[in-house]
Amino acid sequence: MIIRFKNEFALPVAEVYSYFRTPADWTRLYGLAGVVEDRGDGWFAVPLKRFPFPLVARNTEQEENKHVRWVFRGFWRGEGEVHLAESSQGVVVEGFEEISIRWLFFLSTIVERLFLERRFRTIWEIGWHRLRKREAGGRSARESQAGQRKGD
Repeated sequence: MIIRFKNEFALPVAEVYSYFRTPADWTRLYGLAGVVEDRGDGWFAVPLKRFPFPLVARNTEQEENKHVRWVFRGFWRGEGEVHLAESSQGVVVEGFEEISIRWLFFLSTIVERLFLERRFRTIWEIGWHRLRKREAGGRSARESQAGQRKGD
């Protein structure tokens, strides 16, 4: 399955990038279940809620505040990437994640469609929701400061 996304947030690009710096940082964005295991050489086992097997992932390319690319191994097979671009509103996050079950070959597509795609899309939506909450929290703080300055 391939999940494509493009979202814009009124947040600093460095803040959004920090959630993708390593696969271990994903838990801050998605609130995944359990403890991330460092498997060495840049590989991390990231547990997922309601999934029996963690995502074992490693970043293969990255340019700070601009781009991150990763691959999966173990039970899962695939890759993903995120591009970050500054915008007049803050940052545009665009990319994809392609993931499948390694050993199911052609059956993987059926299993993904029936059981996994909605779950993986939900995980990404949780992340976007958290960023929207951070965005709203930052907006509230800025509005409060602006109101205080007006009252002075």
